[in-house]
Amino acid sequence: MKPACVEFSCDLFDFLDGYRSAGSMMQIHATLDDVGNDKDGISAIVGYVAYSDDWKKFNWRWGICLEQLKRPFIHTAKYLREFWLSDHEITDEDICVILAPFIETIKATLLAEGAIPLCIITDHSAYDGLTEQEKKFIRPPEENSFEIALALSSRVLRNRFHISDHASIQMDESHNAPNLYARYEAMKRESEEFKAHLGALCFCDDEKHAPVQAADMLGNIMLKSFRKFEAGKELPRAMRELTGNGKLILQRYTLDSLQSLANIRMNKGRMNIPKQ
Repeated sequence: MKPACVEFSCDLFDFLDGYRSAGSMMQIHATLDDVGNDKDGISAIVGYVAYSDDWKKFNWRWGICLEQLKRPFIHTAKYLREFWLSDHEITDEDICVILAPFIETIKATLLAEGAIPLCIITDHSAYDGLTEQEKKFIRPPEENSFEIALALSSRVLRNRFHISDHASIQMDESHNAPNLYARYEAMKRESEEFKAHLGALCFCDDEKHAPVQAADMLGNIMLKSFRKFEAGKELPRAMRELTGNGKLILQRYTLDSLQSLANIRMNKGRMNIPKQ
């Protein structure tokens, strides 16, 4: 019996040549938004991590949704306020109906293609409960959530078989942008892992950048969901659909987890962010 063999055709080599070209290099983009304040008691960073080709499909379809609604952009909180009903109540199902074209766009172009939704929450009371020594190793709540979100963004789609798996981070404009950029720069300076895999950081105007509008939508629904979750209620349908019914990577930093992270950093180095 002759041994089985594989014939490498010209078509395969053409494919490999195309894959090596700069235009086909895998590039990871994470689009993030910050939500929460002292009243909410949390600072969260939320958004989606996806490949650049999937973001291109998303941009095209999101633009069609905006064109059909004759809107230049969508800011979820303001958009939902346009639909207050006569009894001044808007239900979870109302929200799903109102946001349906945008939710379907996220599901079809991002989640169905393997995008990862992220939600990193840091409790303000937990940070306040740290000792002064522990606070030397833990940044304030928004910055802590941002650091963890960047670490996850650089890890969740990483694949050693991809020619390039550098992560570029797109963040909604923030009054805290200088401090957030300082954390990004420190992560690259103090960690070989992040120096190798974090490729860029930019702050975007959500009125002009569709992916940030999607992150804003997730953030708005996440905050509504968090309040229901805290009250022991079921997560709204919109939250389940925007996160792929189970695809969400959720990390919440309470006092115990912040103290644990502080101890790890005391022992192993300032920017150590353990893999979950």
